[in-house]
Amino acid sequence: MTSHPLLAAIRFDAGDIDAFLSEIAKRLDASGLRIRGALQSRGAATGECHCADMDLTTLGSGKTFRISQPLGAGSRGCRLHPGALADCAAYIDDELRAGADLLILNRFGRGESEGRGFRDLVASAITLGVPVLTAVRPIYAEGWRMFGGDTACDLPMERRAVIDWALQSQEARNAA
Repeated sequence: MTSHPLLAAIRFDAGDIDAFLSEIAKRLDASGLRIRGALQSRGAATGECHCADMDLTTLGSGKTFRISQPLGAGSRGCRLHPGALADCAAYIDDELRAGADLLILNRFGRGESEGRGFRDLVASAITLGVPVLTAVRPIYAEGWRMFGGDTACDLPMERRAVIDWALQSQEARNAA
């Protein structure tokens, strides 16, 4: 087991995790860390679909990927566009390889629990020695535990705890 976990997930069930992660990213960027990753935003529900559009905006470069797709009136299934998510992951992977101190990803969710989504990107960060911060709902906590094992920890949705973990991750990287 490592002395400082390389992976951390903020446990959340309620609250605006996207705004919280955005604030964390801004504070850590201001401290001088090279932050990479993606945060989610939602537009207003419009047109014939019942869900709002979902976008991922990359940290650092600010490139936006629309990760939702219109499925038509009456659809109830997941509107996630796997191709757009894969494009976003490849883009972020290139940014990681160019240099990063921390990877922040909006969620470890269903896709990641099932071996898809950003899972390969997280593995790439681990290989590069880049700590990863994400968020996980209780329904995906077991998938997170199985994925991260001894290299992962859980954090409360508290600013100080998350920032402390990130800064300690940087200290551990510098000491290695």
